[in-house]
Amino acid sequence: MIHSQLILFACLIFATSTVFTADSLAVMSIDLGTEFTKIAVVKPGIPMEIVLNKESRRKTPVIVAIKGKDREFGEAAISRSTKMPAQSYMYLRELVGKSLNNPIIEQYLKRFPYYKLNIDGHSSQLVFEHDSETNYTVEELLSMILKKAREYATDFAEQSVDSAVVTVPPYFTQSERRSIKRACELANIKVLQLMNDNTAVALNYGIYRRKDFNATGSTYLFYDMGAQSTTCTIATFNVVKIKEHGYVEEVPQLTIKTVAFDRDLGGLEFQIRLRDYFAKKFHEKHPKIDLYKHPKALTKLFREAERAKHVLSANVEYTAQVEGLIDDIDFKHQTTREEFENLCTDLFERIKRPVQEVLTTSGIKLSEIQQVLLFGGATRIPRVQNELTKVLGGVELGKSLNTDEAAAMGAVFQATALTKGYRVKKFLVKDFNQYPINVKFERQNDDSDQRILDKTLFNRNNTFPHRKVMTFNKHTDDFSFDVYYGNLTYLSLIDRRALGQTDLSRIDVTGVRTAYDKYKDTMESKGIKAHFELDDSSLLVLTRIEFVFERKDNDTDKNKAITKDEQSTLSKIGSKISSFFKSKTGDDGTKKGDEDEQNEETKTTSDEPSTKPLDNNETTNTTNDTSTTTTASTPTTPKQMNAREPLKFKIDLLDYPDPSEEAQTESKKKLSDLDAHDRELLALATAKNNLETFIYDARDKLEHDQRYKKATTSHERTKINEKLAEVDAWLWEDGVNADVKALKSKLDELKTLTKSLKIRVREVELRPKKLQELKDTLNMTEHFFRATRSVLFKTDTDEKPFTDAELKYLEKTIKDTYTWLDQVLAEFAKLSPTDTPKYLSTDIDDKTNALKRETNYLLNKAQRFVPKPKTTTPKVPVNNQNKADDDKSSTTSTSEPEETTTVTPPSTEEQHNDL
Repeated sequence: MIHSQLILFACLIFATSTVFTADSLAVMSIDLGTEFTKIAVVKPGIPMEIVLNKESRRKTPVIVAIKGKDREFGEAAISRSTKMPAQSYMYLRELVGKSLNNPIIEQYLKRFPYYKLNIDGHSSQLVFEHDSETNYTVEELLSMILKKAREYATDFAEQSVDSAVVTVPPYFTQSERRSIKRACELANIKVLQLMNDNTAVALNYGIYRRKDFNATGSTYLFYDMGAQSTTCTIATFNVVKIKEHGYVEEVPQLTIKTVAFDRDLGGLEFQIRLRDYFAKKFHEKHPKIDLYKHPKALTKLFREAERAKHVLSANVEYTAQVEGLIDDIDFKHQTTREEFENLCTDLFERIKRPVQEVLTTSGIKLSEIQQVLLFGGATRIPRVQNELTKVLGGVELGKSLNTDEAAAMGAVFQATALTKGYRVKKFLVKDFNQYPINVKFERQNDDSDQRILDKTLFNRNNTFPHRKVMTFNKHTDDFSFDVYYGNLTYLSLIDRRALGQTDLSRIDVTGVRTAYDKYKDTMESKGIKAHFELDDSSLLVLTRIEFVFERKDNDTDKNKAITKDEQSTLSKIGSKISSFFKSKTGDDGTKKGDEDEQNEETKTTSDEPSTKPLDNNETTNTTNDTSTTTTASTPTTPKQMNAREPLKFKIDLLDYPDPSEEAQTESKKKLSDLDAHDRELLALATAKNNLETFIYDARDKLEHDQRYKKATTSHERTKINEKLAEVDAWLWEDGVNADVKALKSKLDELKTLTKSLKIRVREVELRPKKLQELKDTLNMTEHFFRATRSVLFKTDTDEKPFTDAELKYLEKTIKDTYTWLDQVLAEFAKLSPTDTPKYLSTDIDDKTNALKRETNYLLNKAQRFVPKPKTTTPKVPVNNQNKADDDKSSTTSTSEPEETTTVTPPSTEEQHNDL
């Protein structure tokens, strides 16, 4: 019984685990770089592994080449780019969410003059002119690359993977982040989070060193120079206490202190300098040829500049050469590392600026930093490391991070933590937005004077995710307000211009008068509350706007006890007291005196936005925006707020317009058509490969495999070879343009022709093994029958586990099988090697399985059989007079039932021992 329960429990456990792993629990991360993309995946049984692409490489170039409807990705696209540069799209990440007049777009067209970028008249999006009929938006091209990354992850995980954490640079704006999310949606990828790549790198560093951190904290500087940009980050690791499910535990926490960046300092610019240098040297010898007007030649020179950059990072000289650069003219030039460094002198001088900026902004001294860690491919350039060593005062640079994979590995850990199907050790992450976000609106005073109010909603270095509520106290009619980037003086001129439009959106609020008239007679207005959220992707979201009303107090005498002047006086006193606890300057750089004056105006006009506590799980940051936290009105409790009337609002994006639903539908259809074409190409390639493989395999076997030679006659071999030659000739002539159906038809013809041959060869190999298995099964079954019959014959009971009919049927099956086996052996004795046998190995399997099935049935029945126990009635003494006689009797004195004997069939082990 206990054994049976254990078996049942094991079965339940197995079933549960099967259900758990069958569901699509795999998640991935996509480190979307400017030049390369790296993919990591986690699935049950595979913890945090980098995904290999179809070339078995751990990183894939971010490039897609399109010819007609044919697409190539990765290394194949790079090879094709030298033949069709204008249709091979690369370095796409920095183009998202920007207009045509953005300096980054202008620089991109200067670097790659063969691309044609325009603004689509219908969707107002940036598009590449592919040909006279087709345009591709940047998001569409990027979604193709993201979808290919998803395919690699799916193949690697052997199950569908559709959820991902995607890395983006920390300097990405609202429009750029929205654009990346839309590209992921086009690729059918569910974005768990847009994670800053510097944060992902720091997280990857911390998760393997969690035991090294304590409550005091450790400070690190991460310097990342990639293909497009440079980012410098100061981060701290410390242990904090959290309370969850009633328990307090200590967990490590990563906090991003400050970030500085240079959007145009990266490996690509070094490569462009080398390309232009080589072009200059070529023009000196061939002044009549302009390489910049020949895209193919310029692309070849660009690839050679990439090789030169890599070689000069490890060697002091390199000979650049391109055969047939243009018009059968070869290019060859020897350059040195010194010449390369002289070309990029101004770039090397910019290396120190991000380091100096993060140290100044954070207030952290260089001596407080535990280690400086390098990340990014461009940090391999020796001069970059030398300049860093100088600005850091000779500090040794840490090179323990995998410059290619650290971001992907950190992001996939975050993806696992965000997925419900996994339990991971907690590692808290505190990240900050890079740009202050302000709200600006127009207010009308009692004297009808117009006044523009400008308040900070989220300061720079505000943690996210984070929620805030802004209250508009005096509005009783429909109104509008603007959201824009605040004080950006800390950015360089290049980075400020790269932001493009600093106005983010305009929000039109409607239905205000209707809501006010509905409650004005019975309730008191507590203002219009706009609920904002800076989500975990650092995207600003306006969740709702509502008009809040509070029930009026019936005791009017108490309300009149305090006059307006007294309220104003009390408010001034409260504001004066609170000012003693404020810093002299706010986070947005405003002076204390100006801030107090603004608060004073708030109290008198009651029309300035104010930050209020949110209900339930919502929280409000009251430390970053002092100008919106102090108001004259008394805080109200949830019980006093009797009515919340939702208001309609419309958001008009001003930075970069989101495509309309019609444009999104058109993009999805365009991508769907390309995907369908890819599937057709794959099916066609598979059909051709299968047919070609069959022809070569059949020829090889007929020529070299002795088994096939013995199994065929010379006439049969000649016939097959002729058919193979015929189909092979067709494949390279008419078959070049054949469809999948025609290719499969030819393959079926060859399979039909060689079917009997393959059967003969297969049967020669399998027949001895199958016959021996049948004989062994017959022998075991016969012994089982005899042993069972012998045991039952000796048992003196009417209860038996088997019926006579079952035993007779087993006996008949054994005899029939022996008869069939003799007949089959006689048939096999007459066979020649070129004859197709009448009886196949599958027929032998059927007979073997029939015997096993009958034996297992009887064994299972015997194991479940339990005979009924015999019961006896005890003899009780009649009276005390017979006690003496009872004492003399030893068989009738007990009141307990007699011991019974249960006859059970032998267990499986015992039966085998008998055999």
